[in-house]
Amino acid sequence: MQMKSRRKRLMIAASLATLRLQRPLSNATPPIFIIGSGRSGNTLVRRVLMASGAIYIPPETYVLGEVIEIWPRTAVLPWRERIWLFCAYFEKHPEFSTFNLVNLNKFAAQAAALPRNDRNLRNLINAFYRFLGNAQGISTDRWGDKTPYNTHHLPAIAALYPNAKFLWLVRDGRDVALSYVEADLYPSLATAADRWTNANAACMAFAKRGLDVRQQTYENLVSRPEKEFAEIFAWADLAFTPDMLTALPGPMGDVEQRRHHEKVRKPISAASAGRWRDQLGQADLSALPKDFWQMMRALNYKNDDT
Repeated sequence: MQMKSRRKRLMIAASLATLRLQRPLSNATPPIFIIGSGRSGNTLVRRVLMASGAIYIPPETYVLGEVIEIWPRTAVLPWRERIWLFCAYFEKHPEFSTFNLVNLNKFAAQAAALPRNDRNLRNLINAFYRFLGNAQGISTDRWGDKTPYNTHHLPAIAALYPNAKFLWLVRDGRDVALSYVEADLYPSLATAADRWTNANAACMAFAKRGLDVRQQTYENLVSRPEKEFAEIFAWADLAFTPDMLTALPGPMGDVEQRRHHEKVRKPISAASAGRWRDQLGQADLSALPKDFWQMMRALNYKNDDT
């Protein structure tokens, strides 16, 4: 097992080194990655950012981080086949329907026509997000991603996009675990709590790397949205006006198709902050794992269940 683990670490390190050898970044504005555990306001932030009309953020992509990590292993393939593999990762995921696309054939044809000197993963991903935005009638070069699963791949993402901005959303783990279970996304509070703990542990370690990581609590976001979003927009180099808090972008894909996103189009409210107090009993809280409570303390959430 030790040898396998060591080989895996070496493979990841080699992949990161390869990604860093991509051509220098252009002067284009950096992408924004919304990271952290799910059920922490990720889709709300996506809605408000997109209301600016200056950035496109698609539904959760799920496989982006995995594609980035496996990409160096595709170097032996012709460019056309690398594109097909890239598209297959997205198309074959069960959530592809949220993109409101039949397939990615049109994108594959556009990517195949990239000039030879521009054929690298960063340019392919940039073109992919522009394609997704254009398919929804949004024409902007600025893009973002709000996939919680990206927490498993943050070093690889940062190696490819060292100038990216990372918005780390933090929410009380008790509310997150409750929300996960109520949405039928996890079978129990314990498994949901593990997901929350692991996601935030990954973000906490990543934030120590000296990159552009901004931590934002859900509770502040929903209790004083105008102040908090104004600061987020300023950090992201985007113009903010208060009407963006209530403006609704066009179809968002997953919001219309997935029940657990149904509140996103409603006015911003702090009503969901602290719901665990009325829904979880002492037995529920006592059953949550030790590392969950350690992370709660690290993120300045008090164990005030009594």
